[in-house]
Amino acid sequence: MGFQDGGGDLPWTGERVVPGKTPALLVLEHIVRYRFAARLVEGGRVLDVACGTGYGSSILAEKAMSVVGIDYSFETIRYARKNYSSPNLNFSVGDCRSLPFQNESFGVAVMYEAIEHIAEQEQCLAEIRRILDPRGILILSTPNTARPTKVIEEDNPFHSKELTEREFTDLLGRHFPQVQLLNQHEFSASAIQITSGPIPAPAELVEDSANAACAKYFIAVCSAHPTQVPVTRTLGVGGIEHQIEIVKDLRKTQKGVDALLHQREEIEREFEAIRRDRDEAARQYAINLAAHQSEIEALRQDREAAAHQYAENLAAYEHDRRAKQDAIEALLRQRKENEKEYAKNLTAHAEVISNLERDLQASRLEAEWLYRWMPTNKLARKLFYGRELRKRLLHALGLKSQSRRSG
Repeated sequence: MGFQDGGGDLPWTGERVVPGKTPALLVLEHIVRYRFAARLVEGGRVLDVACGTGYGSSILAEKAMSVVGIDYSFETIRYARKNYSSPNLNFSVGDCRSLPFQNESFGVAVMYEAIEHIAEQEQCLAEIRRILDPRGILILSTPNTARPTKVIEEDNPFHSKELTEREFTDLLGRHFPQVQLLNQHEFSASAIQITSGPIPAPAELVEDSANAACAKYFIAVCSAHPTQVPVTRTLGVGGIEHQIEIVKDLRKTQKGVDALLHQREEIEREFEAIRRDRDEAARQYAINLAAHQSEIEALRQDREAAAHQYAENLAAYEHDRRAKQDAIEALLRQRKENEKEYAKNLTAHAEVISNLERDLQASRLEAEWLYRWMPTNKLARKLFYGRELRKRLLHALGLKSQSRRSG
């Protein structure tokens, strides 16, 4: 079971190692770590936490009794199951903050380049300690964020909390009494070896100029009891093709940089044109504003004059309204007085009319009585009334002349 190209069905994000897509030198760094761990897992039950695409779990399975690779990404686990298979190798989806295993299920846990991705680092380490047996060990790594040779200074958007060397050892020490720290460097090397024959003997180290402060990664071996860590150096050697790939990547990067620079120049030219248009528009706006300023001032004066005239008209209208209101109120008072006088006169006239009606009624009754009871013979009528007097009396009484018999 070797390291293989799993095809192009999984994108490379810049963090997760995808064989065939990740730069060769970066892949080599990860393989060296797993080869180092393989020395400590022989014959044991191993949990590869945040196993990614599974290449490292397959390396561990070459030495271990059983390996379980666990990762929170479904697509990554699907990739691992498709590309790496062995009777003693299994992959499962899971979260390192809540591992789906019973206590003391494993003898070794490996966790490479994952602790910096997790905000709940204490919880994660407590879970790993729980699933390890009493003599179990944890092998994990993290980037050295304080190294002076760090190229990219910007924060990694995939990292929740990066650790300095002191923070890293303090964090591990709260969960494991024994912590042994190792450094992983990148070397620029020159090698001499025969062109054919058996695998060459261990290389002779002619010069080692690696500076411990410049370590690219920290690797820690943690346990509850002292653990024998191999003292021999684990060295991953890549041929010139690694350097060629790096140069190709740099050339691609340079082309990308040149394209970006050209794009920036185009943008700057466009920006300059926009700036000139903006300045011209601002100048024209200032001219128009100055031209309209006198009109605005005249309109303001007209508005103030109109407001003043309106105030005067309003005051005059209010004065006239009050005068009319006073006149109306005086007329209303006069009408009330006239109504009272009219009612008084009406009462007096009614009383006079009533008296006249009574007098008239009495006169009529008296006249009717005289007429009815006067003497009935003609001589008497002539003696008492003249013909003309009788006619006037009958007319005043509204009576018609009647012929009466002589008695």
